[in-house]
Amino acid sequence: MRYLTFQSLVVLAILGSSTSAVAQAPAANVARGQQLFVSTGCYQCHGVQGQGSAAGPRLAPTPLPLDAFSRQLRQPRDKMPIYTEVVMPERDLADVYAYMTHIPKAKSVAELPLLSR
Repeated sequence: MRYLTFQSLVVLAILGSSTSAVAQAPAANVARGQQLFVSTGCYQCHGVQGQGSAAGPRLAPTPLPLDAFSRQLRQPRDKMPIYTEVVMPERDLADVYAYMTHIPKAKSVAELPLLSR
């Protein structure tokens, strides 16, 4: 019984530490992320604010989780170019992700005075 308890504690400690590491995004710079989003050409398919277009899906204001976002850049599906770590280092990726997460949601029709008359 003691062995099972100790083993359970070890498993919980490992799961707890790995989960918190995955959930936390690296410290990032939103303004730099916006600059990188434009300078690396992301806006050409995803729109200036990540709103999406015929060429690329919507990325903001609620992007994929960071690990999925990173995986899509490194090993893209469909017609997206590959962004290796040479092209977009992890710090740059974190900055672009921060920009995507800081774009505010669009207002609803009820919140727009001109349309709510």
